[in-house]
Amino acid sequence: MTEMARLVLAPFDSGHRDRRMGAGPFDLLRHGAAELLDADQVITVESDRPEFPQEVRTAFEVQRAVAAQVRQAVSEGSAPVVLSGNCNATVGVVSGLSTPDDDLAVVWLDAHADLNTPETTTSGFVDGMGLSVLTGRCWATLAGTVPGFRPVPDDQVLLVGARDLAPQERAVLAGSGIRLLPATADDVAGAALPPRVRRVHLHIDLDVHDSRLVGPANEYAVPDGPDAAEVRRIVEAVSARFPVVSATFAAYDPAVDVDGAVRAAALDLIELIGTRLAQNP
Repeated sequence: MTEMARLVLAPFDSGHRDRRMGAGPFDLLRHGAAELLDADQVITVESDRPEFPQEVRTAFEVQRAVAAQVRQAVSEGSAPVVLSGNCNATVGVVSGLSTPDDDLAVVWLDAHADLNTPETTTSGFVDGMGLSVLTGRCWATLAGTVPGFRPVPDDQVLLVGARDLAPQERAVLAGSGIRLLPATADDVAGAALPPRVRRVHLHIDLDVHDSRLVGPANEYAVPDGPDAAEVRRIVEAVSARFPVVSATFAAYDPAVDVDGAVRAAALDLIELIGTRLAQNP
């Protein structure tokens, strides 16, 4: 028996629904994401009080809702794929997948490290703290309200393709067990993970793509990254080593992707993930 995919949309950016990167999930859905994934259901999570958005509160509301939908999908034999405005929705995905075995690794593709904290950020952008939350470095009280949340151990995280890093983030990486890898399939294929790892969650911030070679996924996109073919090869390399049991596609702003090249790359990856999920026992 193979797994069906369950498509979960989290269309929020900094507390705002369907704006900027929050418009990305609906755009990808309109262009065939559910069909390419062969999803059994499409579910959209909502904020409790959308009339007065607050970035931090809404971020953790969305994470809690995503965690619940992921847990339900798994209980019904489906593999969750999340289209999200902000990267921190992955906190909810991983929480929904958590087990006492701690056998889940996270491969995080992103042009940015997302390792700021409230003490180190200079922008105040909560989504620049997504990987810090996931690894237990900040917002511990709120993260504890996400059902199933357990910080992911550093040695179970591969950060792939990050190149636009603040000095504070470089310092965190230097003193952590998180491995920063170039965005090449060979580097990812050869990266060691602990023996306890049996599953992988794949996080793809679409600005991992080179902003010149492919196009800008959002206003934070930068050059000197991989092209679409190399990102695909990375996903293939990861899924050849471990079962990819879930995926997040995040941070896509269709208004910035004027020629649709990033959308095309995203849809190609979504179809690939659907194929890999269908191959899982």
